[in-house]
Amino acid sequence: MSRASGGPAGTSLRLFHYWRSSSSYRVRFGLFYKGLHPALVHVNLLDDSSDQPEHKARNPMGYVPVLEFMDTPERAGPKRYIAESIAILEWAEETQAGPLLLPKDPLLRARCRQLVQIVNSGTQPLVNLTAQLRHSSDPAEQKRWSQFWIRKGMEAYEALARETAGRFTIGDELTMADICLVPHCYTAVRNEVPVEDYPTVARINAAALETPAARASHPDHFKPPAP
Repeated sequence: MSRASGGPAGTSLRLFHYWRSSSSYRVRFGLFYKGLHPALVHVNLLDDSSDQPEHKARNPMGYVPVLEFMDTPERAGPKRYIAESIAILEWAEETQAGPLLLPKDPLLRARCRQLVQIVNSGTQPLVNLTAQLRHSSDPAEQKRWSQFWIRKGMEAYEALARETAGRFTIGDELTMADICLVPHCYTAVRNEVPVEDYPTVARINAAALETPAARASHPDHFKPPAP
């Protein structure tokens, strides 16, 4: 497996993220697990920072995370970016040595991707701030909306994980599914959805949170200081 620019320590990588964005959290988790430690740049999603032309040049959708491949004296040229969390994790899997994010078995790899998409496309976009605000201006209704979609995703993940779980979602090795699940559980707690209602998920989440990469990538470490 070859290494792309950025090297094993990620010295020529820069990650634009928001501290408690679940998509940012999963990318920090996955990159740290693969041994990459990019420079981190905080983008405030609560003001208009992500809609500024400078950030839209990195990602026309205006979202985080965005991974930047920094120019070096050996490689001059236009700046290069990857946006969308799963695309970033797939890049890391395909170019970096270290522990695998996807199982080798084709069927389990497909199942892993299915579980990833339950979080990434079936749940998370529906509970982000943009979706909440489009749904309602009432904070209580926003929370009910988010709770509905979080529970729907959790129920599906729980049912599927029972079929494959060992210590983690698929056997005893951490995979991309776990890397997506942990931030999803963090979002559930923030929205007052008890993770304990889903016992397989709760057990996997607790085990994954004990890994060094999960501890290092936790949002609490990246919360900006109060103004």
